[in-house]
Amino acid sequence: MECPKCNAVIYESSLQCESCGYMHEKQIYEKISFYFDLKNELEHLRSIAKNELWTGIHKISRRIEDYEKLINTDLNSAAVLLQNKEEVRTESVSHVIPDTKKAAAPAHVQHNKIPVKEAIKAQPISEKKSSDFELRMGQKWLLIIGIITMVFGVGYFLKYSFEQGWVGPAGRVAMAYVWGIIFLILGDRFRKKFETFGLYLIGGGIATLYFSTFAAFQIYHLFDQASSFFVMVLITVLASTLSIVYDTKWLAVLGLIGGFFTPVLLSTGQDNQMVLMTYMTILNLGLLGVAFYKRWDLLNILGFVFTYILYAGWFYQHYAESKFWPAIIFLNVFCFIYCIIPFIYQFFRAESEKIKGFLIIIPNSFIAFGFSYFMIKEYFSLEWVSVITALYAVVFLLMATYLYRQGKYHLDAFVILLAKATLFLIITIPIIFSKHWITIFWAAQALTLLWMGVRLERRSLIGSSYFLFGIAIGKFLVYDYETVFKFNSGYFYITDSYTYLLMERLITSAFLLTAFYISAHMAKKASLKVLSSSKDAVSSSTEDSSVIFAVWGILLFVVLNIETSSFFHDYLLAARFAAISVLWTLFSVGLMIKGFQDNNQMVRKVSLGLFLVTIIKVFLFDMSNISTPYRIVSFIILGMILVSTSYLYHKFKDKIMDAIASPDKKEQ
Repeated sequence: MECPKCNAVIYESSLQCESCGYMHEKQIYEKISFYFDLKNELEHLRSIAKNELWTGIHKISRRIEDYEKLINTDLNSAAVLLQNKEEVRTESVSHVIPDTKKAAAPAHVQHNKIPVKEAIKAQPISEKKSSDFELRMGQKWLLIIGIITMVFGVGYFLKYSFEQGWVGPAGRVAMAYVWGIIFLILGDRFRKKFETFGLYLIGGGIATLYFSTFAAFQIYHLFDQASSFFVMVLITVLASTLSIVYDTKWLAVLGLIGGFFTPVLLSTGQDNQMVLMTYMTILNLGLLGVAFYKRWDLLNILGFVFTYILYAGWFYQHYAESKFWPAIIFLNVFCFIYCIIPFIYQFFRAESEKIKGFLIIIPNSFIAFGFSYFMIKEYFSLEWVSVITALYAVVFLLMATYLYRQGKYHLDAFVILLAKATLFLIITIPIIFSKHWITIFWAAQALTLLWMGVRLERRSLIGSSYFLFGIAIGKFLVYDYETVFKFNSGYFYITDSYTYLLMERLITSAFLLTAFYISAHMAKKASLKVLSSSKDAVSSSTEDSSVIFAVWGILLFVVLNIETSSFFHDYLLAARFAAISVLWTLFSVGLMIKGFQDNNQMVRKVSLGLFLVTIIKVFLFDMSNISTPYRIVSFIILGMILVSTSYLYHKFKDKIMDAIASPDKKEQ
């Protein structure tokens, strides 16, 4: 709740605002008083709550929330009313104030025209900010600094008493525990009237208990490691329980920090892997249970950070191959906790519109994969890493499938899960398979991504599909041909022989071309314009299908040239250059026919350009590099096709002219 005038938060029942002095109306004041009475009653019930009282407490909690909404409505109405009054007063004053160019009105007249509340409102804003700063400094920061100072005082007292020999070690630790318990008792008492003050005292008490246990173990050696560990676990449980009872997440944060620092504070330098990892698992499940119950996603984030910091510290100091299985199992237990718990937290508590707490699955999976990659590669071999990547892909795919079946495929979380599953599947393929099979799988994945992107209307999935297609094509042309299929790009032939991996080469080429052709038709059917992000009218009107068809045509042209050149190099070397000229000519004819069928001027221009290049090649290169019989064939075929093409231009002249006359007409 906030003051309708200065927007300061209302912390307690009062007739006037402590910040600006605004007087609440009688009805609003009665509602505010009733609200804080209910809240105090709730806090009292929480302090003595047993299991059978929780139902009643939840009912009162809901009543308080509903009543707070009602009070906020009244306060907002009061704020609107104040604003309207101030606007009316400002407007009336502006009418009364004379033009500065004219003579000023008498001083007593001007004074009467300005209302008293206007003069109060006109006080410098710096005074208000100064008072707010003073309140924050006095109520919050002085309290925090005071508690920290007292904790240091307890520590120095223990140290000084040890040096002077006043009290024995057991007495010093006992006094520190008593001091922490006093903090807890006083905090509970003060919390009923001054909630913030009391909660800070309770936090100081928790910190003192942690410090006392640490001193008992590390400084005075009164407790053994197991006993100290058990006491610190109890303190963590106490902090978590009080955070639920008092409904404040900062006590849970304090317990979380203390819980994760417990193994560090009580460390003796010796490795106890099973105890440490089991403790971290139980601590994570407990704290994340609190986060889920109270909807505190901050605990998810902090737990994630401290878990991997603690695991990385252990890994750096103690990991060896003999500890592989516990290390890899617990690592992936942590990974699944921070994948599944945020998923449940976001989508089973009706907060699906929030995505921030869900995003920790991205660094979580990458960190876990990094550790897993190193351990599995050293313990087994690289191929076994695919077990982890495939497992991650399946988990993310199952979660995405669940959202899809629940009709939540429009959420950003669904896209994130789908992208993560796809990414780990992409990583898995090169690990399991090799050579050209990777290209085939990547093309299939790209086509699947495009289908999902069109189906779900997600530009991110469509863009990812195009990117993966680009990677697949680049790998096919740059890596597969030269490294896998032994293609010599300098002399344009297969070095081992044309039949070397012929079926694999043709299957890869055919699959990639088919997948790309299908994607072009899918893009055309959906009228996609993801690639044309420019605001320019011309470029933005270009559909993705046109670009994809163009790339597909270039890829087909390259593949046909490689296969034709390699075939004739092995079986009819003298006719190789003539065969390439014929191929170019036939390809030009195909483009020309396609251009006339679709009435596409750009395709026809490309065809004419290829015709021109072919003519130059025949006259300048073929005449001097091929024998007469093949030269005759090359010239005759080229001539016949050129004449036929000219005939097509005569036949479809009217259609071409109509298209030129109406350029805005949609091409068929």
